[in-house]
Amino acid sequence: MSLLVVGSRVRVMPAYRRARAIGLSVAIASVAAIAAQAHAQAPAPAAATPAPPAGDAANAPRKRRQPPPAVIPLAETQAAEQLLHAGNYAGAVAQSKAALNKNERYTPAMLVMAKAYYKLHKYEWTKKLWEMMQANGASDAEKSEIYQLLAFLEVDQKNIPGAIVLFKKAGETRPDNAVIWNNLGAQYLMAKNYRDAAPVLEKAAQLQPGFAKAHLNLGDAYRGLAEYEKAQAEYQRALQLFPNYADAVFNLGILYLDADKMPNLDVPARMNTAIQYFQRYKQMMGGTLPAGDPTDNYVAEAQEGIKKEEKRLERIRKNEDRERQRAAKKAADDAKKAAAGGAAPGAPVPPGPPAPAAAPAAPAPRK
Repeated sequence: MSLLVVGSRVRVMPAYRRARAIGLSVAIASVAAIAAQAHAQAPAPAAATPAPPAGDAANAPRKRRQPPPAVIPLAETQAAEQLLHAGNYAGAVAQSKAALNKNERYTPAMLVMAKAYYKLHKYEWTKKLWEMMQANGASDAEKSEIYQLLAFLEVDQKNIPGAIVLFKKAGETRPDNAVIWNNLGAQYLMAKNYRDAAPVLEKAAQLQPGFAKAHLNLGDAYRGLAEYEKAQAEYQRALQLFPNYADAVFNLGILYLDADKMPNLDVPARMNTAIQYFQRYKQMMGGTLPAGDPTDNYVAEAQEGIKKEEKRLERIRKNEDRERQRAAKKAADDAKKAAAGGAAPGAPVPPGPPAPAAAPAAPAPRK
């Protein structure tokens, strides 16, 4: 069975993040331009008011100086992401710190640093950065990323209920993200909660129809619900999207091995189909097949299933043959009895021919 996708743990800075920063700059410039235009179109003052006495000017309140606009450390944050993707996690932390030195409230840099610390197994720092991001108004997209990191922490600790809660929160902040729903569905599969897994994985496949992993996991959910034809369709769909998808071939073998019945296939045909998929899987894996792989055991199980079914069918044939022989013997015995004139016990005796009439009495002699 396929496990969850972890590829979404580390991503480059989303395009919308850059667009949001650029949009902010444009908005500020537009406001300044509108203000300047309004000032130019305003009517000239009627007359200059006399200047206040020197003493009054000295006592007038000073205007508060506006703080400078926040620095957006895009270059440092992008460099940190590049180092993160290159596997240089310590370098990613250093570049993220450089970005935060310019703007300590810049949540995209915090997110990159949190991912780097996660890769360095410094999970407490990941959690601390999450608290900082919350305090500085992290976006929904950033919250979704952190919820996934925290969920993977629970997965590593084999806390499936905790991972489910966090993946749900990630999905609530990014309901259009198919990867999140797939990861949530994978946790339901780990818990063997196929009833809840199916609709979540259906949503993942609908959001991203070309997501082969989602179709594979959805097939597992349907198999767990004994909806074997739907499971087969999802596995085949995964293979259409990714023809060299060894996991889909393996799961098809499991499907035919475990299914109670498949359309138009008796047990030997179903087991032989399972064996074919397992053999194909081994060919696809080649020398990369891990030690202790159970495929050979499954092939042996399918072969044993064929033998058991053949023995069962042989017993049925022998019983039918015995019943036919008994019926034929009884029919032959009945025919012999009928031919010998014997009647079956309790049968009515047919009437025989009528008895002959008595002869007349001779006349008495005369005296």
